[in-house]
Amino acid sequence: MLTMKSRKDIERMKKYHRTGDMINLLTYFPELSPIKDLTIIENEKDYYENIDYCSGLKAQRNDTLRSKPSMKSIEGKGHGINILDVIEKVKNIDKDGVVVLFNLTNKPSERYDRYAGISVGVSVGRGVYIDAVSKGFDGREVSKGLDVHERYYIPWFDIKLLNIQKLKEYRTYLISTDKYVESRSKRLEFLKSVGIDEKVALKEVPEVYEEIPEFIWEDVLKKILKRLLVLEAELKMFGFTEFAISGHTEGKCFMPWQMFDKSRYNFK
Repeated sequence: MLTMKSRKDIERMKKYHRTGDMINLLTYFPELSPIKDLTIIENEKDYYENIDYCSGLKAQRNDTLRSKPSMKSIEGKGHGINILDVIEKVKNIDKDGVVVLFNLTNKPSERYDRYAGISVGVSVGRGVYIDAVSKGFDGREVSKGLDVHERYYIPWFDIKLLNIQKLKEYRTYLISTDKYVESRSKRLEFLKSVGIDEKVALKEVPEVYEEIPEFIWEDVLKKILKRLLVLEAELKMFGFTEFAISGHTEGKCFMPWQMFDKSRYNFK
């Protein structure tokens, strides 16, 4: 077992794709991340040896080493997991695969009950690229490049004077009615595939596109965009100048899970 409670373990944990991304966010934007007690379980034996500790960890992801291609996600509703079942699925995909366990600072929402999924791509000193999907969707679409409903580009030196009234001036894309119908159809199929009742999904994913509310963008502006200017010198010092912060909203706040570095993010 590897845990962020051990400094020695942290460096080993950074060698994994998704775990490293979560550690990046906890390092530079600790107030944004909802993740705590981040832990890696390497196999079934490891789980049983640490079962008392692991039984208190309620959320999971799967992962593999950065020396290998990123592992396909084992999708689910997002909570209510069977760890042994996940370990078996992970090992069937990749013998070096691991299960990442953690707790959340918030009560997790249902996958359809979110205002937005957002990816903020940052090129320090150059600009910020934002891809987003709206109500009924989450970070899956934008982090995997599967879909986008709204897109923005903000030059670096415009961030200082940016406010919520000016934000739409930087929008470069808004999904059309026809494209949204296609997007919604794909989302409904996905939600059904992870066990969400079709009637619930049909009700919760809007039939007509609803733009992302201003209060969500205000949160992104305050907690990420303005914060970037404060962190600029530190990010440059550590060579962390090309990255993306990706995740979904919980309630009225953007609560991303991960911060991809340039090895994991394709810039425009």
